[in-house]
Amino acid sequence: MTPRYRLFLLCCALTMATACAYARGFRLEGRIEGLQAGDTLRFERILLPSWKYAPGFDVVVRKPGAFRYRGKSEHDRYYLMTYRPKAGRAAAGDRGGKPVIVRPGDRIDMTGSADAIYYCRLGGGIYDEPALSSLLAVDDSLGRIRGRYLENAREASERNDAAASREWSEKFSRFYDGNPGVDRKNMLRKAYEAANPHGSLYLLIDKIPMLSYTPAKEAHKAYETLSEGLKKSYFGRMYADCIARMEQLAEGKPAPDFTLVTTEGRTVTKADFKDRYLLLYHWGLCPGSIYIDRQVRDLSEKYREKGLQVVGLTESIADIRSVYESLPAGEKTPSAGVDDIRPVLAGMLEHGWIEAELETGHPENRQIMEAYAIEGWPFFVLIGPDGTIQARNYTNAFYQAKKILGGEPGGTAAE
Repeated sequence: MTPRYRLFLLCCALTMATACAYARGFRLEGRIEGLQAGDTLRFERILLPSWKYAPGFDVVVRKPGAFRYRGKSEHDRYYLMTYRPKAGRAAAGDRGGKPVIVRPGDRIDMTGSADAIYYCRLGGGIYDEPALSSLLAVDDSLGRIRGRYLENAREASERNDAAASREWSEKFSRFYDGNPGVDRKNMLRKAYEAANPHGSLYLLIDKIPMLSYTPAKEAHKAYETLSEGLKKSYFGRMYADCIARMEQLAEGKPAPDFTLVTTEGRTVTKADFKDRYLLLYHWGLCPGSIYIDRQVRDLSEKYREKGLQVVGLTESIADIRSVYESLPAGEKTPSAGVDDIRPVLAGMLEHGWIEAELETGHPENRQIMEAYAIEGWPFFVLIGPDGTIQARNYTNAFYQAKKILGGEPGGTAAE
């Protein structure tokens, strides 16, 4: 063996040792009644702030009612656990999985039942803190009841009972309206925050997705209260990076360039709307869009001749049309604060403005979501004639746009 080759092997060994030194073990254990041998629990990494997913690991159940997993990680991780039974299907729920925060060295315990696995109790790691445990217990209890409403709606649909399906769906949508459990949850949330004046890993992770619509001053203020340990953590650094990015999308900042291919096959860019007000409206089949869509159409009609242009961004108009055509004719279908959803969906299918679908073969359409950090529905961005961002947020940005276009105090009237 030559001296040079020995040196090469030594460097490789040192590199591997350094990498292993930073990765520490963690354990996941569960006692879940109803789990069967061969069932799979998939743990995907949640990529913040946009809540995307990346491969993590699968746990295949070997013994009925229990599972174990040992892994390693170099920093705190945020996972979403989804249940994939070997036979049949998982019960419907009001959430798409069970979020789990795991730190290197943690041993996380899960207890519950397979028919409500996304509401199982977590223990160990950060979940041993009594204030957080109480908060999550109430949140899971509410979600479990609401999830059962969704399962009832699905079961009714499978037996072709459309009336019962709509009734349970409506109960699902209105579950939190006046629900005393929400007040209890909010009280426990405040108690948990008070017990952690310098933040916690749970609160830090919980706030990161909200940074895309949190005012910069408020986000900075919250960051300054964090402990030095949290600031230096993996998610603390992410939080700081997100704040820096959001500062570039603050009111008065130049709006990023974009290119879109419309549903008519035309290509439009930001430059095409120069010297005009432009309202970007991300809409879809959600309660918020159903509630506000008529108001957006009214705003468009009122200010179109004064230079306002609206560009709608939605995932798939065909999906909206499919839902509309499936609704029973001549029968009212109340939803999201409206007496009948049919005319709302009909209006959505006849928007009198430029539309661009995001689920297409045109990646540039999806890129505008990243450029403006648009998340969820309904989301609005008002770009002024000078090309700067005038408002950017959920529904409150729409009402801010109305003030600006109407020339109310603090706004600039559309010419």
